[in-house]
Amino acid sequence: MIRARALLVSIVFLAAWPALAGQQKQKPASPAQSRQQESGAVSQASAEEDIQVGTFYLHKGDADAAISRFRDAVRQQPKLAKPRILLAEAYEKKDDKIGAVKAYQEYLQAFPNASDKKKIEKKIEKLSSR
Repeated sequence: MIRARALLVSIVFLAAWPALAGQQKQKPASPAQSRQQESGAVSQASAEEDIQVGTFYLHKGDADAAISRFRDAVRQQPKLAKPRILLAEAYEKKDDKIGAVKAYQEYLQAFPNASDKKKIEKKIEKLSSR
């Protein structure tokens, strides 16, 4: 019975060894790095939530509420393209051509090599000519 327990403890220890060894090799993050990582993760999650809620409002027909959420998402994560495009579309839905053009221009300024650049430029031209 004692041998069986000893064998079981040895097996568990050996199975856990790689994880234990990996933990010892990792350098702990500094408090500043930890806060920065947590802050980035929180703002990313918050921006994603703003995008989802803004999209809901946009489909519901409340362009003003959608615009507010998309602006928040852009502020929190300026390197995300999606809230910028959705912001411009919300302005279009609201029939605010000036706001839409400005949002599309800011999108192109933030992402000059965007794959949809030609399409966005045509939208800007169309909205500006009305």
